[in-house]
Amino acid sequence: MKNKLFLIPKLLFLTLGTICISACIKNDNFIKGDAKIRIFQTSALDTTQNFFLSGRQLGSATTYGTNSSYIVIAGDSSYKVSSRNITSSDDLTSLDNQRFGIGKNYSVFFTRKTITSPPNLMMYEDDVKIDTATAKVVFLNLGYTLQSPVIVTDTGASFNKFSMSYGDRVEKKIKVSRLTKISFVLTTPTTTNPQPVVTVLDSTTIIKGRVYTVLIDGSKTGDLQKRLVTSN
Repeated sequence: MKNKLFLIPKLLFLTLGTICISACIKNDNFIKGDAKIRIFQTSALDTTQNFFLSGRQLGSATTYGTNSSYIVIAGDSSYKVSSRNITSSDDLTSLDNQRFGIGKNYSVFFTRKTITSPPNLMMYEDDVKIDTATAKVVFLNLGYTLQSPVIVTDTGASFNKFSMSYGDRVEKKIKVSRLTKISFVLTTPTTTNPQPVVTVLDSTTIIKGRVYTVLIDGSKTGDLQKRLVTSN
């Protein structure tokens, strides 16, 4: 009888221990987390586009020179990303089997490699982590109508002058000050005389603690253009 009484609390202890261990085991069937995607129409020679994720439309139609906000999708999943002319039901171009990680941000760009090449999509993962001491700026040259590379300069000397050809993507952390003045010029001028004035980026347009994409582009006639897009 004495032994039986001793076994009861021992069994209760083992049972509670088993329950606690089970509760601590990771549940691999937990609901998947989210990823985010935004889309850009950066092709001056193409019409308004509809974008799709495995056949499901992403947001509204996107005209040239515009982009969507980040759209939340299921992360840890693979999708086909595609675009269609607004008047068409057929894919114009696509990226197959693209994987989107949980908690990650992505940007998809509708562009061309040259004036005569077909449209294509490019996708990048966006690092949106904040550094409160600097502005994080990602420069991306998708100006396929431009006839020469683009020179990027900061008179505030936060980085050395550099040149960008089509498809180049450069990330800089900039200590913004009143001296910050980031300018953009073609290495070879266009037939436009003088060149179109592309506004500089300064302390009134970029702020520390923010993440930006500077999209370098070209007009239908090959004139230099740029857009500043906030990522956070």
